[in-house]
Parts: sequence; structure tokens; C-alpha cells
Amino acid sequence: MTATRGGLTLVPDTLPEEGPAEHIRNALALLVAHENEHPAIWQFSEELRACEARLFKALFQIEGAR
Repeated sequence: MTATRGGLTLVPDTLPEEGPAEHIRNALALLVAHENEHPAIWQFSEELRACEARLFKALFQIEGAR
């Protein structure tokens, strides 16, 4: 099922069935790959480091809640 809104076509979520912790792990893996491919960007980007830290904190909170 698709819908159109404001000229954009919205498509259903195609993410695999995973829990929130697995989604966070996948996001962290993408960040690690980006850091390996573009280390100079990570040298000067406090925002990327902050994003990474927030993802780790969320993962620890989810894992600790089990």
C-alpha cells in the first residue's frame, strides 16, 4: 500500500522484523563503516560523536531493561 502526500510517494516500511536493540546495533554498524571510510570527517564532527554516544546509551538502556 502506498500513499501520496505533498507530492511525495510514501511506501511501506521495508525494514526487517527486528527489535529496537537490533536497529540500534545496525545504526552503530553503519556509523562505524562511515568512520572507517571517512576518518577525516569524524575528526572534526562533534555531532557524529554525539550521535554515536546517544545510540550506545540507548542500547545500554534497552539491554539493561531486559
